[in-house]
Amino acid sequence: MTSKPTLAVASVVAAHGIRGAVKVHLHDPESESLALGRTVQLGADGRYAKIIESSRVPGKNIVRLQLSGVGDRDQAEALRGVELHVERASLPPLAEDEFYLEDAIGLAVERAGASPSLGVVVGLTSNGVQDLFEVEWSGADGHIHEWLLPVLPQFIEDIDERRLLVRLPIGLLPAALELDEAP
Repeated sequence: MTSKPTLAVASVVAAHGIRGAVKVHLHDPESESLALGRTVQLGADGRYAKIIESSRVPGKNIVRLQLSGVGDRDQAEALRGVELHVERASLPPLAEDEFYLEDAIGLAVERAGASPSLGVVVGLTSNGVQDLFEVEWSGADGHIHEWLLPVLPQFIEDIDERRLLVRLPIGLLPAALELDEAP
């Protein structure tokens, strides 16, 4: 699978204190990617900063960071909503059955054993319990519609450079897509 050289691992949610520290929300609560001394990219095409201090908020997927070049609260506030990216080469290798959720964006969603596309992955969200792919599809009326695909191993059969192959139970798809699959 082709991928970008960096991976978004967190986003800035707030300033912390008056000396420019920020609170960031980890996309993966178990991630260790924001370690002391690591260089991060601020935004997809942004500047780079080095992590000077890092501490995890107990019981949450929030990390407090002090970044080089961010010296006061106003500078930290200006980073609210910015995603932090790290070089993929600095991350541990993935197991054969693993993939980064970000890599599925732009892929066609296809049902195992069926030919019509179920749409295209356009984004990621979470319901607090699990990650969800946002999938858009064109209805017979020509309008764009969206449905949410839970990112669960029992639903995702395979992924490659062009498509995400899924095996879904009846009732998970919008009715119009279920009807397309009926004999």
